[in-house]
Amino acid sequence: MPGPYRIGIVGSGVAGATSAYLLAREGHRVTLLERAGTLGPVGAGVLLQCSGQEVLRRLGILDSVIAHAARLDELHARHLSGSDLIRTRYGELEPGCQAYGVHRGVLCNALFSLVRTQTVDVCLKSEVIAREDSPGGVSLTDQGGRRHGPFDLVVVADGSRSQLRKAFGFRASVHEYAHGTLWITAPCVAVQRELLQVVRGNAKMLGMLPLGDGLCSMYWGLPVVEFPRLKAQGLASLKAEILRFSPEAAGVLDFVCDFEQLLLTSYRHVSMRRRHDDRIIFIGDAAHAMSPHLGQGINLAMVDAWRLAESLRDAPTPLAAFRAFSRRQREYLRYYATVTYLLSPFFQSDWSILGWGRDLALPWLPVIPWVKRQMLLTVTGQKGGFFQGRMTV
Repeated sequence: MPGPYRIGIVGSGVAGATSAYLLAREGHRVTLLERAGTLGPVGAGVLLQCSGQEVLRRLGILDSVIAHAARLDELHARHLSGSDLIRTRYGELEPGCQAYGVHRGVLCNALFSLVRTQTVDVCLKSEVIAREDSPGGVSLTDQGGRRHGPFDLVVVADGSRSQLRKAFGFRASVHEYAHGTLWITAPCVAVQRELLQVVRGNAKMLGMLPLGDGLCSMYWGLPVVEFPRLKAQGLASLKAEILRFSPEAAGVLDFVCDFEQLLLTSYRHVSMRRRHDDRIIFIGDAAHAMSPHLGQGINLAMVDAWRLAESLRDAPTPLAAFRAFSRRQREYLRYYATVTYLLSPFFQSDWSILGWGRDLALPWLPVIPWVKRQMLLTVTGQKGGFFQGRMTV
């Protein structure tokens, strides 16, 4: 193995924490830079797909994570009228295949526990704003004026809103979606063994994601600009509309007594033609953020981290490793980025004709066995590319 390298990692989310553990375990000198004051997760429920499960299995923490998760046997979408739009059953890909609904805190805390088993220099309240290259490596400067490094290489994993793409001299195409979601996690056991989505065309959508430990994440899709109006109408009006969509949401709504309990989340699609130079590489949402409609975000992040660590183990230099990693991930990420981008307007947009088209076509696609298998490989995170078969971590 080359090195050991001095490695700086920016961001302690799923991609950053997984990378910190893997690279420290390989013997590299790792510094983890996090702008927050504590190592703690922000967010609600996430979908742990088969690809992410495989990474956690190799990390040795899958059992501890799913012990506090909810097993999901299918993704179920139905119309407001009550009729089914589609049921995607994981077990139809192969016996024993399933997803899990996991609270982000459960996953992140498990990853942080792994990081603490290694010698990782964790620097909190360190919001990186600039880089400086020298023959000795690349140094990072945070908002407080502190310098970190020099490092032989830097992994940037600071999320979809990363300001470092521009600060470090990279170009990115960022598409802000007009629709977002209101999230809340609360006690609820009305939905079991499925991610339930209820739609009215592509204008309104409600989701119920079981998380284990008696919890459930509920999300309500809406145009972001409508939130002030919705808030002005009052909480009672919103709760009544959600109940019309899904009586299963009653338990969660009983827990909601203030708008401040609802987290408004917006989404963006990030595309970077060039994700690395000779010393810095972007991974996870910082490199390829997508809408959440395929539930792939944390899974793609963990696969990124695993494959980057492998590439650094096998390649003679960081640049060679970056190039090998990019080649290996190119078709996989291109496929998920494209499919997610094309799919999103069919579920949330102002173009009602797309909702009609979805309602006509989607129920018939699984009738074709080959198409059904490709759909299952896609939702499980295991489709290797447009012209590739099954991806293995």
